[in-house]
Amino acid sequence: MPWVLLAVGASFVLMTVPAFVTVTNWAFLLPSFFLSWLGTGMAGWWIAIMSGLTVVVVALGGLAAWPGWIGLALVVGSIAVLVRKAFVARNAAAEFDRVLAERVAHRARTHRRPRSMVLPWWMRDVAVERVKNLRYAEGAGRRHLLDVYRPSAGSERAPVLLQIHGGGWTVGTKDTQGRPLMNELARAGWVCVAANYRLSPRVKWPDHLVDTKLALAWIREHIAEYGGDPDHVVVTGGSAGGHLAAMVALTQNDPAYQPGFAHVDTSVVAAIPMYGAYDLVEIFGRFGSGLGSRVAGWVGSLVLGVTPRQDLAPYADASPIHHVTPGSSPSPSHSPPFLVVHGTSDNLVPVSQARRFVAALRDVGADVTYVELAGAPHAFDVFHSSWEHASTTGIEWWLSSVMPESARTPVEAAAAAGSGTPEEAPREASDPTTTARTAPSSGRPAPAAARRS
Repeated sequence: MPWVLLAVGASFVLMTVPAFVTVTNWAFLLPSFFLSWLGTGMAGWWIAIMSGLTVVVVALGGLAAWPGWIGLALVVGSIAVLVRKAFVARNAAAEFDRVLAERVAHRARTHRRPRSMVLPWWMRDVAVERVKNLRYAEGAGRRHLLDVYRPSAGSERAPVLLQIHGGGWTVGTKDTQGRPLMNELARAGWVCVAANYRLSPRVKWPDHLVDTKLALAWIREHIAEYGGDPDHVVVTGGSAGGHLAAMVALTQNDPAYQPGFAHVDTSVVAAIPMYGAYDLVEIFGRFGSGLGSRVAGWVGSLVLGVTPRQDLAPYADASPIHHVTPGSSPSPSHSPPFLVVHGTSDNLVPVSQARRFVAALRDVGADVTYVELAGAPHAFDVFHSSWEHASTTGIEWWLSSVMPESARTPVEAAAAAGSGTPEEAPREASDPTTTARTAPSSGRPAPAAARRS
């Protein structure tokens, strides 16, 4: 048993290394991301697992010899690292408060729901109705489907959030990202849309952006049927979704990215890119020469069709930072307000990308708010955590400061007036069942039945 305890301690040390070391070596990039993401995002769970497993092994004789004592020391050290990381995560709320102090009236911060701390992946919310698998375009099967999240109690001309999933432009679905934020905004009276889009290597850039704009075109035409206001749409997303959200805001109404629907208004009133990739030239060229460079070039070619060595032009075209220039159209100074959020421990997209993107936006006079979360890894908002709760609440506050007065929900209107968050009327539907909705005839299949999720 002493050797078992040593193995347990060594395993926990390996799991917690990415919690205090941001690993950027290409060979360890993905394993480090997953360990940092799950290990630090669910620190409470791992502390409980570590403690329980250690108690069991010690009870079975794990301290009968010196390897067990070394293993115990490693476990204690790993727990100490995770406890420290958990305290750092709790300070994320204070960072949002500090950054937003000049824009948003002070409000009491809501506490995390106990269920979200015990079950970080639990996303069902009886106050939110989810209408699943609505088709927004033809030709790509399930990749051209979207879901609508709306208050169960109903809404009318509510502001709309378009959520774009991440996944390196090669994986990911509308079901797995942005759920905490969409649930919270739907509870506050918003209507939220999560859309799939075509993925590489089956398609190449800019098809991902074209599909996102097609989803926006669907919102313009149909979201009123689901209680949303097509004239007040905000775009957000994380990682590749953050990249696409920034591109949507910087290329609004650009016919080059709207083949066959250039007449559709694809402008948005605000953009919230989260831990996005803003300079693809740097992202795919940061590993220098050698095997790492060749691997990055191969991955880049899956998305853009060529390696950086063959042609840098597609990488620049796909980079939001390269669309932030005084002569760009539309001018960034007339682009929608930006809220850019990034974690300092992001090993997939360096925080320096966000800093340079924000600086470029500010240089051309754009309205941009930047929140940098100390210790936060990539994809920190996918499940419930302290970082997620801070960003979800902070985003809702920030939106109350940038949305036109006519588009604000009652909660946001009260916040903008400085009266704090009003007492909310019950928003849970009395009938736990929902009925199928049928879209008006437009050449699209009828929507699937609405379900709670």
